[in-house]
Amino acid sequence: MSAPISVAFALVLVSSLGFSPSSTHRIRRFAASTSASDLQAAKKIFIDGEAGTTGLQVRERLAKRDDLEILSIADDLRKDVAERKRLINEADCVILCLPDAASIEAAAMVENDRTVVIDASTAFRVDDDWTYGFPELSKAQHDSIRSSK
Repeated sequence: MSAPISVAFALVLVSSLGFSPSSTHRIRRFAASTSASDLQAAKKIFIDGEAGTTGLQVRERLAKRDDLEILSIADDLRKDVAERKRLINEADCVILCLPDAASIEAAAMVENDRTVVIDASTAFRVDDDWTYGFPELSKAQHDSIRSSK
C-alpha cells in the first residue's frame, strides 16, 4: 500500500472509531490553565513510526485537530522497546506506520483492553483476528470497525 492510501485509510479509521471531533467534546490547545477534566476529554494518539513517510503524513493531518493529544517519542528513544511499550499502552489509539515485522512486534506490546490499534502495514490484513476494510462500504462494516480494538 502506498503512503497516501495508508494515510487516508488511517485517518478514516481514526474517525470511524469515534475519534471524530464534535462540538460537545472539542477542547482547545493545551494551556497552563487547562483543567484535568479537559485533558481527559482529549483522545491520546501514538503514531509508532511517525518519523517515516506514512507516519509524518498521518501526524501532519492529525496535528491540525485540537481534540487529540499526539504522544511522541523522543528521537533517541525510537528504538527503545520499553518507551514504545509505555506510549502504546498510554494511548487511546495507536497507529502503526511500520514495516510488517515491526507492526507485529508493536501490536504484541498492548497490555490493556482499551487501546485501539490501526495498522497501516500489511501485517494483519488477512488475519482473522483483525478487522480490515473501509467503514463507508456498509453499515455492517462501519459497525465492525467501530467495535474493534
